[in-house]
Amino acid sequence: MELALLGGSLRPGSASEAVLHLCAGLAAGHGARTTVHTAADLDLPLYRPGALHRAPAARKLVETLRRADGVIIVSPTYHGGMSGLIKNALDHAEELAHDRPAYLDGKVVGVAAVGWSEHGAATAVSALRTTVQSLRGWVAPMAVTVDATGVAALDVPSARAALRADARLMRRLDILVGQVTDFADRHARLSV
Repeated sequence: MELALLGGSLRPGSASEAVLHLCAGLAAGHGARTTVHTAADLDLPLYRPGALHRAPAARKLVETLRRADGVIIVSPTYHGGMSGLIKNALDHAEELAHDRPAYLDGKVVGVAAVGWSEHGAATAVSALRTTVQSLRGWVAPMAVTVDATGVAALDVPSARAALRADARLMRRLDILVGQVTDFADRHARLSV
C-alpha cells in the first residue's frame, strides 16, 4: 500500500514538518510505502485552471496523489486555517478531475494541524476536512491537533525529540495513521 504525505511549513525547524515525518515513520511501521512531500516540495506556482504547462514539482505531486492508496496531510495553522501552501497543493488535485475515480475518491485521508494552541489547530483541521471532502476523499475519523507552543523555542533536534517523547501525541498520531493504513489496505484488496 502506498501513502502520500503532504505538509510542513517553509520555516526552518517546522513543527508541522516534524509531525509529518513522525507520521511517515508510523506508516512504515504499519507496512506502508510512503512518499513525503514537505513544504519545500509544495512550494508550487499558484494553481491556474486550464494551464497548458505545469511545474515539474506540481506534476510530481499530482502523480503521487494519483498512485496513493491513502493520504496524510499535516498543516501549520495560519490565522485559524490551513496554510496557503497546503491549500494551493490541494488545489493542484484539480488535475485529477477526469481520472476514474476522480480527485481523491476512494482514498482515505488523515489530517493533522499544528498551531500555537489546540483550538487554533482545530479550526485548521476543520478546513482540511472540508477541502478533502470537496475533493471526494474519505476523511479518517481521527484527526490530530498539536499545540506547538512547548517546542517553538527549541532547536530543531530538541523540538523533534520533544514531539516524539509526547506519549499522548504519538498515540493519537498512531491511531490516525492506523486508520489511514487499515482503510487503504482494505480498499485496495477489495478493488483487485
